Amino acid sequence: MANILRQRTSAPSEGNAYRGSVLQAGRVSRRVCNFGILIVAFLLSTFDIAGAGEAKSVLILYSNESFLPANISLGNALVDQMRGATPTRVELFSEFLDLIRFPGDAHQSRTADMLRQKYSNLQIDLLVTVGPQALSFLAGQRDVLFPDVPVVFTGVREDNVTWRELKSATGILMRLDPVPTLDLAMQLQPTTRRVVVVTGASGFDRSWDALARERFGSYEDRLEFTYFSGLPMQTLLENVRGLQSDTVVIFLSGFTDGAGEYFLSADAASLVAGASAVPVYGPYDTYIGTGIVGGHMSTFDQVGRETGRLGLRILAGEAPKNIAPYLPGNGVAVVDCRQLTRWGLSEDRLPPHSDLRFRQPSPWEEYRNLVLSAVVVLALQSVLLVGLLIERRNRVRAELEADETRRELTHASRLATVGELTASIAHEINQPLGAILNNADAAEMLLDSSPDTLDEVRQILEDIRQDDLRASEVIGRLRALLRNREIEFQKIDPHDLIDDVLRLIQREASRREVAIHTTLASGTPMVTGDKVHLQQVLLNLLLNGMEAMSELEHAKKLIVQTRIVGSEMEIAVQDSGPGISKDICARLFDPFFTTKKEGMGLGLSIARTLVEAHGGRIWAEGESGNGVTFRFTVPLARQSSSEASQSAGELTRELTW
Repeated sequence: MANILRQRTSAPSEGNAYRGSVLQAGRVSRRVCNFGILIVAFLLSTFDIAGAGEAKSVLILYSNESFLPANISLGNALVDQMRGATPTRVELFSEFLDLIRFPGDAHQSRTADMLRQKYSNLQIDLLVTVGPQALSFLAGQRDVLFPDVPVVFTGVREDNVTWRELKSATGILMRLDPVPTLDLAMQLQPTTRRVVVVTGASGFDRSWDALARERFGSYEDRLEFTYFSGLPMQTLLENVRGLQSDTVVIFLSGFTDGAGEYFLSADAASLVAGASAVPVYGPYDTYIGTGIVGGHMSTFDQVGRETGRLGLRILAGEAPKNIAPYLPGNGVAVVDCRQLTRWGLSEDRLPPHSDLRFRQPSPWEEYRNLVLSAVVVLALQSVLLVGLLIERRNRVRAELEADETRRELTHASRLATVGELTASIAHEINQPLGAILNNADAAEMLLDSSPDTLDEVRQILEDIRQDDLRASEVIGRLRALLRNREIEFQKIDPHDLIDDVLRLIQREASRREVAIHTTLASGTPMVTGDKVHLQQVLLNLLLNGMEAMSELEHAKKLIVQTRIVGSEMEIAVQDSGPGISKDICARLFDPFFTTKKEGMGLGLSIARTLVEAHGGRIWAEGESGNGVTFRFTVPLARQSSSEASQSAGELTRELTW
C-alpha cells in the first residue's frame, strides 16, 4: 500500500507566447494612445492568471495491488489522458489499497490513518477511485479523510449503490454482463450444447458467480450450464481437462481459489485456458493473450481515458453533481486470432467491427510493399530490356545498312578506278587479239603455200593458244575486280597480288611515262585477306601516285615495296612527285577530302575502310618536294609468322616495270 506513483505535468507556454505578442502590440500602441497601454496591460494580467493557474493535485485510489494488469492498463491510460490534454499543471498521486486481499475493517482503519497523515499538508483537488472496493472505502472514510474533495469513480457497476450515496461525486460505470461474451461464444461455436462458468472464491468472484447465474437464466432452456465456482485450482483444472467437445468455458474471475490461494485473475485464466479441452472465453481484455479465445468487453484502456477526460472536466470547474455517471461505450468483441486458429474457429463468424488481436497478416498484407516494389522494378527492367533490344535491333539494322552502303560505295569506287584504266585495258586485250589474228593469217598462208610446214603451223597454234590465255587472264582479272561481293578472307600471296595489279596498270603507266620499281620481301609469305579488296587498295594508291606526278618534267617513278614487320606484311607505294605537307597527310583519309581538282575524296577513305576491315592500318608519309609514301599493313597468315621472323626486313626481289 505504501507504493506511491507520483506524476507531474507542466502547463505549455502558449500563454507566454501570446503575452509576448500582446506586449509587442502595446509598445506600438503606446506611441498612439496611452489609453491603449492600460487596456493591454489589463488583458495581459488577466490572461496570465487564467492561463498558468496553480497546480492541481489528484489522488488516485486503487482497490487492488499495483501489479494487477487491469490497474496498469487503466492507470496508464488515465495518466496519459490527464497529462496530454490540459494546460494546467497536474500532480498525480497513486495509492494501491489492496482491499481484496485485506478486506477487514482493521486494514481499512490503518489505511485511512496512513492517508490522513500522509496527505495532511497537501491540498487534494480531485479524488479518483478505481474499483468498487476503493469507492466503498472512501464512502466510509470520507468525513475523516477528504470531506469536500470532488470524487470521480471508475470501474463500478451501474447497479452499485455506493456512488449514489456520495456527495460531489460522478464517474465512469462498467457494465459487467457475461451475456455478450456467451453470445460471442455461441456465434463462433453454434453447435455448443454445454456451458461451464468458472469463478473463484473471493467476494468479487462470488459477485460474478451470482451475476452469471442471474443473466444466464434465459439460456437454460437450450444450454446446459455447469458452475465451477470456488473450486481449488487443481480440481478446477482436472475438471476442465475432461470437458466434452460441445462445451465452452466462460471464465469470469478467479482471485482466490477454494483452497484460499490468491491469484491474479489473468494468471488463473491462463491456467484454465491451458488445461481446458475446449475453448475458453472471458469478459476482460486483460485475459487476451492468456489463451482465451476472447470476449465482449469495454477495454481498461478505454475506461482509463474516459476517466481522465472526466477528471479534467472537474478540475476545469464543472460541478460533479451536474455530470451524471455514464458508460464509456458499448464495448466490442475482442478476439485473439491465434486462438481462433488453434480451435479451428472461422473469423467470418465474428460480429462486425470486432477487435482482432495478434492477427497474422497474409503474405500479401505483409509483403505487399515489397511485392509492389519488386513488380515496379521488374517492370522498369522489362521496359529497359525492351528498349535495349529495340536499340540493338536498330543498331544492327543501321550497321547492315551502313555495310551495304559501304559495299556499294566500294564497288562504285572500284568501277571508277577501272574506268580510268579503260584505254589501257582495251590495249591489253587488243594485243593478244591482234596477235591471234596475225598468227591465224600466218598459219593460213603457210598451209596454202606448202603442206610441209606443219611444225611451223603447230608453233603458230601454240602462240595463238598463249595469246588467248593471256586475253582470258586479263578479262578474268577484270571480272574479279569488278565483281560486287562481300569480303572473303583467304590466304593469298601478296606478291602475286602486286603482280596482277601491276599487269593491269602496266599500259597506263607506260602511257603516263611512269617507271614502276618493286622491292619485295624474300620468301613466299602469305597474308590473310580479300584479294579483290586489297587489289583495290593497291590500285588506288598506284593511280594516286601517277596522278601526283602527272605534271612533272623529270623522270616519274613509283616504288612498290613490301617488308615483314612482326606479324604483318607492310606494303608501301612511294612516288617521286612534289609531295604534300604533314597537315594534309593527316587529313588524306578523311571522307570527301581531296587535293585533286575533280576528285571526290572517297578513294583513300574507302581504302582505309578496307584495310581496317582486314585488321591492318594505312597512313601517308611525305614532305613538300620529296614525294609521298603510302603504307598499309595486312596480317600474315599463321604459317607465315615463323618465316616472317627469319626474313623480316630482308629484300631480295627487285623488278622494274
